[in-house]
Amino acid sequence: MEKVKLNIKNVNKSYNDKIIFENFNIDFYKDEVNIIMGKSGCGKSTLLNIISGVNKNDGEEIDSLKNLGISYIFQEDRLIEWLSVEENIKLVIKKLYSKTHVDELCEEYLKLVGVSEYKNYYPQMLSGGIRQRINIARAFVYPSKVIVMDEPFKSIDIKNKKNIIDSFKLLLKKEKRTVIFVTHDIEEAIYLGDKIIILGGSPIKIKKNINDCNHLNKEDVAILI
Repeated sequence: MEKVKLNIKNVNKSYNDKIIFENFNIDFYKDEVNIIMGKSGCGKSTLLNIISGVNKNDGEEIDSLKNLGISYIFQEDRLIEWLSVEENIKLVIKKLYSKTHVDELCEEYLKLVGVSEYKNYYPQMLSGGIRQRINIARAFVYPSKVIVMDEPFKSIDIKNKKNIIDSFKLLLKKEKRTVIFVTHDIEEAIYLGDKIIILGGSPIKIKKNINDCNHLNKEDVAILI
């Protein structure tokens, strides 16, 4: 069966005289994990911001993904320090559902990422790994169709990273979302990805679409970046 694609066309962005994107087109698999890789500073985060509607496209407006509803997971967790874990989760959905349903969803998603026991804690009391799990739960509890992730595991130690990624995969198994995920970590990309897109050049082009990540090894990907 042919996979459903989300198409982004005519991305353009310049800073002063430097052209970053020029009539750039990219496709993502719907309801799967799309990994974006490339050298540092090549424009991966800029692309995320344009397709999610955070930054404007130069020239005509593109059909960004913001109309599908987007949850954004950054490298830093951006939890609100003066709210408890439970309050941070509920904040993003309290206007969408009844109080009873909000309570139920909060319990469900904190349990799914394994941090239920911390629901009454404040973020400054918690480790970086626990905070990022909460950040992931908060992104998934919101009824978005697209999850955009910009190196969310970069600052997490290896042991915690494996646990957090497994929690993330558990959430994806429970409910399908289109994930657009920027990372420099090749093992992370292979473990999580359904599709890997390698970017490079100036203006940026797609160097390679890897449409099947089964049986890939690090060397297969490293040589393309």
